[in-house]
Amino acid sequence: MAQLLESIIAVSLFICGSAIILTPGRRWMISLLAVQYVGVFLLVSFSWPLEIAVVKLVAGWMAAAVLFLASSDDPASGGKKHMTASIPGIFFMGFASLLIGLSMYSLMPLALRWFLGASPQQVLGGVWLLGLGTLQLGFSRQDLRIIIGLLTVVSGFEILYATLEASVLMTGLLALLNIGLAFVGAYLQTVSNLEESL
Repeated sequence: MAQLLESIIAVSLFICGSAIILTPGRRWMISLLAVQYVGVFLLVSFSWPLEIAVVKLVAGWMAAAVLFLASSDDPASGGKKHMTASIPGIFFMGFASLLIGLSMYSLMPLALRWFLGASPQQVLGGVWLLGLGTLQLGFSRQDLRIIIGLLTVVSGFEILYATLEASVLMTGLLALLNIGLAFVGAYLQTVSNLEESL
């Protein structure tokens, strides 16, 4: 039963990470990021005590809240608030996400040798987020997408690291990293909004 639950969480992380890449609206992307942090928390909670694992959820939701408050999808406010995407671009990114998913799935037996205490679902969820975050970093020029790609990569690393060691210090540092990246993203969004209004 626990393996089935872990498999559902890992697959939902892949779906959520792919949806972040394909979604054009800023607020939708950030909402999906918040849902993604729930999956990260659930996978980490299989390895760590609940009171340490909940730090991942709180830090992730704080990062998403900071980005959400700084973003705007209101087209009446002027400027390019919507992130436009063409149909061929969405198809290409969806196909690339599928290729990332399949390639990371094929690398799972090798990754299980490195993470001996991890379940296959934890390794799969971690490498899927690492791959999808790297894909978003590689194909994005927009500040918010780059920050969300970085946060996704860090989330994948957190899942894999949680299978190796339960360090309170590292948990705190990774939480600060998540929140710090969110503040950088909020600052970049605010600066771009000010430039567009001038």
